[in-house]
Amino acid sequence: MDVRSLQTRHPLCDVDTFRRYEALYRGGQSFRSMVAEFLARQPQDTQAVYQLRLKEAAYRPYVGQIVRAYAGTLFASHYAIRAKVDGEPVELDSFYAGLKEDCDGQGTDLTNFFKDRFRSALVTCASFWTVEMPRGDAIDAGMTEDEWKAQGRDRARLRALDACNVLDWEVDDDGGFAWVKVHERAMRRVDPAAPTMVVDTWRIYYADRVDVYRLEYLPKKPPKPTTVVPMVDSYDHGCSRVPVLCMRLDDGLWLLDAASDAQVEHFRLSSALGWILRRSAYPIGIFKLAEGAEPPQTGPGTGMILGKEESFVWAEPSGSSVAQLREEIKAQKDEIYRVSQQMSMSADSSAGAMGRSGLSKMADAEATNACLRDYAAFAREAIEATFELISNANGDFNTTFSVEGLSTFNSQDIETIIDAAKSAKEFGIENESDTFRVEAHCRIAELVLPSDASQETKDAIREEIRKSKPLASNIERPSSSARKFGEPNGASRTDDETGTPPVRSEE
Repeated sequence: MDVRSLQTRHPLCDVDTFRRYEALYRGGQSFRSMVAEFLARQPQDTQAVYQLRLKEAAYRPYVGQIVRAYAGTLFASHYAIRAKVDGEPVELDSFYAGLKEDCDGQGTDLTNFFKDRFRSALVTCASFWTVEMPRGDAIDAGMTEDEWKAQGRDRARLRALDACNVLDWEVDDDGGFAWVKVHERAMRRVDPAAPTMVVDTWRIYYADRVDVYRLEYLPKKPPKPTTVVPMVDSYDHGCSRVPVLCMRLDDGLWLLDAASDAQVEHFRLSSALGWILRRSAYPIGIFKLAEGAEPPQTGPGTGMILGKEESFVWAEPSGSSVAQLREEIKAQKDEIYRVSQQMSMSADSSAGAMGRSGLSKMADAEATNACLRDYAAFAREAIEATFELISNANGDFNTTFSVEGLSTFNSQDIETIIDAAKSAKEFGIENESDTFRVEAHCRIAELVLPSDASQETKDAIREEIRKSKPLASNIERPSSSARKFGEPNGASRTDDETGTPPVRSEE
C-alpha cells in the first residue's frame, strides 16, 4: 500500500480544527505554539510590532475549565456495571471486575479512563479507544502462568486513541465499523550517535485481523506519495468485530465547537486591552512649537524654557475606549459560559450575586444538569459497548451488560444545598419523609467529603444515614467565616477531580 492511500483522511477527521480546539482547551504552551492562528495581524502592524503583540498576548482558557468541570461532575456521580447471563443477574466475573481497577495495564481505573475519553469528546466531538485482547500465552512469552497473570497479560486492555490519529474508517450496515485506519508517529534513535529517524506506523483494524504498515525515514527526506509502505505484521485481534470503539457526541453537544468563537473573541479583546494598557503606561510628551521655532533645551534639574506661543503637554488615552473594551470582554466571558449551559458559573461574584437565593442558584444549576443528563447517556452507552465487545471476544455471548447511575450530579455548592434543606425542614418535609431526610443529608455529606473519597466510603455513609434517626435540629447554615467551595486560598474543588463545576473568579 502506498503513502497516498495510507494518508487518506475521512471527511470527519478535521485535524486542523481538532488541533485548534485542543489548544483552546489546554492553554499554556499548546496555545502559545499556535497563538498566531488566533491573533490576526492588523493592517498597520509592522512585522516587529506584530511579533511583540504575539509575545505579550495572554490567554485565559475558560473553556478548558468548563470541559474539566463537566467531566469531573459527570463521573463523580455513582454508577454500577450490572451483568446478566440469559437475562438473569449475576456477579461480575473476575475477568471483567479487574477492568474496573486497571483497564489499560498501567493502573488506570475504568472511571478515569472514560472520564478522559469523555473530555476528549467534548473537545473534538468524538473520542476513540481500542480493545486489545491477550495475544499468545505464557509459554509463547517464555513465562510461567503466575508471571503471565501478574503482569495482567491474561486480561483485556483498553488503549486510548487520539482523534487526530484515527485517519479513516468505514461503517457497515449495522452502524459499526467495517474497518478503521490509525496512524502513529514516533521520533527514534538507535543510539546517541545515530541520526533521529521518523517512524510512521499505520494500523488497519478489520473485523478479523490487524494489518500493520511501517516506514522509517530522515526528517529532511519525507517519502513521496507513491512510496510503497511495507506490511510488517498482521495478526488476529481476537474480537468478533472491529475492536475500535467511538463516543461521538451530537453536534449540539460538541462543547468546544459551540464555545470556541466566544473564547477566541475574548482572547483577542483581552490582548487588545493589554496592548493599550502597556502602551499608555508610558505617556508621550508633545511639544507645541511656534512656526520656525527650535525644540527647547531640557535637562535634569534645569527645567525647560518655552516661548509665549509654545506649550508642552502629555498625551494619553482618555479611558473611554478602555472602559468599552472591559465591558465587551466581560460580555464575551459570559457568552462562553452561556453557550456551554453554564450561566450559573459565570455569575458575578459581587455582593448582589452572592446574595441570590438558594432556589435561584438551584435553578441555575438545573441548566448544567440538563446537559449532564444528555452526556450521561453517551457515557453509559460507551461503557456498555466496551464490555459487550470484551465479553464476545471472551466467548461469553450470552452475557449482557448495563450501566446504572450517572444520574445524580453535585453541581451546586454546599451552602445552596443547606439553604434548600433548611427551607424544607421549616415546612416539615424532613419529619414527614424519611427518604427525603436521607437524600438531603447524603448530598450534604458528599459535598463535605474530600474529593478523593472512595465510592465504598460514600456507600457506607449513605447506609449509616439511612439507619440513623433524625435529630431535633441537625441542619445548620455554616458560619460566615467558613470557606465556600471555589473561594480563593481554599482547597480547590474546581478541577476535574472534584466533580464540582468551577466558580468564576474576578478578572
